[in-house]
Amino acid sequence: MQYASLDDKFLPPLQLTLPLLDLAVRRGVDRNRLLRGTGIFIEDIRDNGTRLSVAQVLKLIANIRKLVPGHDTAFQLGRRLFPGSLGAAANLFLHSRDLEQALRLLDLFRMQICPFVHGRYHQHAGRCYILPSDAIGCGEQFQFVIEAYFTALVSAVRLVTGKRIPFQFDFPYPRPRHIQEYEENLGFRCRFSQPQLSIGFDLVHLQTPFLHPSQILVRHAFHQARMQRGELKRGFIETVRQQIARSRNLPLQNLAVRFEVSPATFKRHLKQHGFCFQQLQDEVGRQQALYLLGVKKCNNEQIASQLHFTDTTNFRRAFKRWTGCTPNELRLRLHPWSS
Repeated sequence: MQYASLDDKFLPPLQLTLPLLDLAVRRGVDRNRLLRGTGIFIEDIRDNGTRLSVAQVLKLIANIRKLVPGHDTAFQLGRRLFPGSLGAAANLFLHSRDLEQALRLLDLFRMQICPFVHGRYHQHAGRCYILPSDAIGCGEQFQFVIEAYFTALVSAVRLVTGKRIPFQFDFPYPRPRHIQEYEENLGFRCRFSQPQLSIGFDLVHLQTPFLHPSQILVRHAFHQARMQRGELKRGFIETVRQQIARSRNLPLQNLAVRFEVSPATFKRHLKQHGFCFQQLQDEVGRQQALYLLGVKKCNNEQIASQLHFTDTTNFRRAFKRWTGCTPNELRLRLHPWSS
């Protein structure tokens, strides 16, 4: 099973490290202070063949958050990522036919574009939903990563379509004081203190034509990106989540066998990435239940059946553990007019 761990070195400096450093240095922060404790050296950044680990980049982000004043660093980083930092993968996006093709290609080459985040994609009732999650163990830096990549999405789509698609962003944390950064970079369709992180937009926008479509250039970029991708196609935490989603009641011991390690080693590996098995099981169940309840408006019996609970009582107990409220309480909060 091929996956990327926190300490695997597969990130070229151009992908995120150079834009981060450039942004911070331009704001007057000493480069040596930025790199302290990261294990990254100036020579590494100058060498195009160097590869860095996610752990190193996350430490750099932590340093930047401490040293760079203001609340706009992640958003400014997001504006800088596309197209210059993405290599051949950027050309896939630039020359796609429309947003639907671009998102499909983005998912195929996500490790070269956005290795920190993975998303489950759904369509329902004329809407598209992307439910992003931590792919590799970002920990305290996940909000920074989300702010940067959400901004990169909005900025890139506007660049390649010439228009601003009305994305709806839901965040699971309270409304921040620096709300102007969200509104300026993501638009005014931002909601906070929501049950889960999500991006939503009308299905019709998938057919938004791009300004410079070329299937010849897409095919060329596809072959280039595939050669650059290597064998790593997803992060470790993402891989575990996928296995749990496929087999909801799979015990840890059986999952460890799939990863070809002992249960103790598997637990230790999860802990190194900032997670435990029960936490991931709960996250997967919570995300599925919230989508079925909030978007598809399923009743308790339907959700319990789809999540393989033996009865609705056990489902309600699990739902309250996951969310802090009962399914009916959340329905009233999300759809008060239906009561």
